[in-house]
Amino acid sequence: MNDRRIQIVASIGARLTIGAYPLAFILGLGSAYGKEVFDVAAAALNWASYLNVLLLSGFALAPPAMARLLAGSGSKEDNRASLRDHVALERALLLVALCAAVLLWFFIGRVFPELAERGGNRLSVWYPMFAVLSVSQLPLTLWMGIAQAVGEYRAILVWTLVPRLLAILALFGASAIGLDATVAICASVLVVLVGQLHIARLGRDLVDRADSSVLETRGRAANVFWSNLSSGLISLVGTLVTIAPVTLVGHVLPDEVGVAHVLVTLSNAFGAIVVAAFFPLSLRLAVSVLLPGAMRRHSLVVARGVGALAGAALALAWLTFPGCSLLIPSCGWSLYLSGSLVLLGAGFRLASLGVLHSAISRGHPHLSLVSAFAEGAIVTALAWVLVKGEGILGIGLAFFAGGVARLVLAFMLELPLIERTADSPKSL
Repeated sequence: MNDRRIQIVASIGARLTIGAYPLAFILGLGSAYGKEVFDVAAAALNWASYLNVLLLSGFALAPPAMARLLAGSGSKEDNRASLRDHVALERALLLVALCAAVLLWFFIGRVFPELAERGGNRLSVWYPMFAVLSVSQLPLTLWMGIAQAVGEYRAILVWTLVPRLLAILALFGASAIGLDATVAICASVLVVLVGQLHIARLGRDLVDRADSSVLETRGRAANVFWSNLSSGLISLVGTLVTIAPVTLVGHVLPDEVGVAHVLVTLSNAFGAIVVAAFFPLSLRLAVSVLLPGAMRRHSLVVARGVGALAGAALALAWLTFPGCSLLIPSCGWSLYLSGSLVLLGAGFRLASLGVLHSAISRGHPHLSLVSAFAEGAIVTALAWVLVKGEGILGIGLAFFAGGVARLVLAFMLELPLIERTADSPKSL
């Protein structure tokens, strides 16, 4: 296997591990401790996931800057400044996230009143542990992307996969020896944090080795805040797509919140595969974006690739149907139909990823906002209308409609606008 394929496989493995871990964790917790723990933990994790909004663009502008710095493309000083400014932004967002986590803690009982009453103090105790895990995604995302831009795909895979496997095993181990679910959750979170701390240290060491002058001076978060906010509005809308419907289910149909969380997390896991699979290609686009037709070719390649991955994921999901009831007792045809619609909706949405790559590489991430806002509005509105009458199936229908709208708008409206931009890629 050549280096490019190794990078793609390792990138997919790391992103898939991060994306699939919440799903594996909730299923493992439910299997080890039962349905009540399953639903309460799903609600606590869902509420903590709102902190992911603060990831903004996921620091998507930092890895291209690192790639350009290594390739000698563009202004070295601009690329250095971009990296140090993103480090400063990560620190500022970390402080904001901690404050936001405390604020959210005061409202969790009101959002999930029945689960709060049924679970005793578990909901308010488990939420802070999941909140710490969500907040830790800020440094993880920044340094993981920078490390991968340097080529450290395999090391990142190891330090994301191994701790999470150990964390899942800790759940079953704690259950086997009779420990409370709270102890099991705490142990699992600590194991994951150890791996993420190592990735942060690795990323800093790699930047220092590549160019020691990058971290010699403190950056200014304000220099890159607006560009990240502009790109991050897409992530904010994505939060409405993948988090808000589960919150709605937890408020209206508390007995279904665990299942809803599983379906949405499956969508996120598939998204992690897609983002990771095309991440190395997006770095090359950052260098070649000004070549004639480069953005359209890249967007079509990504769309075709996502279509193939979505078809394979859907086929694999239906092959697992006979064993579904072992993990989710209420599993049936209606659940699989809803899950299929969620996956198809994610496929349509992610087929527009190449257009987003093009916008980011041009330095105009805001040009992808129209389709993102349209999808978020459609999914949220339909979920609000359909969940009360159709239950979990309403989420599937909402995801499907929103994904189709996202893809159509991305190619019909946004890509032509991006292609007309004549500016060079900006060092943001």
